[in-house]
Amino acid sequence: MGKDEPVFTPSDFIRYIAKARNLPINAVRVPERLLMTYQRSSYEYGMKLIDGRLVDWWMYGERQPFCIGEFNDAEIGLGLFWIGAAAAVMTLEELIACGARTILEVGTGGGLQNFLEPGAIVVATEAIRDEGTSRHYLRTKMKVESSTRLRDRLADCLREKEIKHYVGPVWSTDGVYRETRSKFRRFRDRGILAVNMETSAVFALARFRGVEAASAQVISDILTEMGWVQAFEHQLVQKNTSILIEAALTVLSSL
Repeated sequence: MGKDEPVFTPSDFIRYIAKARNLPINAVRVPERLLMTYQRSSYEYGMKLIDGRLVDWWMYGERQPFCIGEFNDAEIGLGLFWIGAAAAVMTLEELIACGARTILEVGTGGGLQNFLEPGAIVVATEAIRDEGTSRHYLRTKMKVESSTRLRDRLADCLREKEIKHYVGPVWSTDGVYRETRSKFRRFRDRGILAVNMETSAVFALARFRGVEAASAQVISDILTEMGWVQAFEHQLVQKNTSILIEAALTVLSSL
């Protein structure tokens, strides 16, 4: 084993799960198309749309459920992921090892620009890496971007449905309570649209593993010079999250 090779891999873990469940390894599989969510309400809405069936062998149970269903006759996997780059990427590694190849992330983000209001939809082009997980996959200064194909398909789908949205870069950080005013100003002035906790690590993993990933977020809170404005329960946040889930499924099913 070379010095840079991991001691164990996601595939090792999947083989362990198959053995523990007394299943053949080819039974521990997921669809190539995958939708990632982070809010239980988003997951439950997506599960309803695909008539999702919970996966019996899934290792995390109800704490982090995973289901498989169909949308427009295409098989799609849907997961409720734990929040945070490290946890999200750990699970995504395992799902890639089980067959996921085309990944759409739908989450929430904090708006940095004054034209972004609660409920605004942001389709990410790239993600600023201010979390630690992506550094285990790519050199620190490497940019991480979304799949152009998936990003454009999602933006086109929203446009066809006449859903207002913004396309641009986001910022991902581990330090929720270290989103300092100096960072806020720097990223705002660079035109960064929103901040979340996972996207840059998801993009880094996708590049490392040679799969496609794109991301969109609904603005659920706002960062300003004066402080933090929470809007998590805002009606438009809930409404547009549902719209975005359906658009993501439409895109995945069309590939």
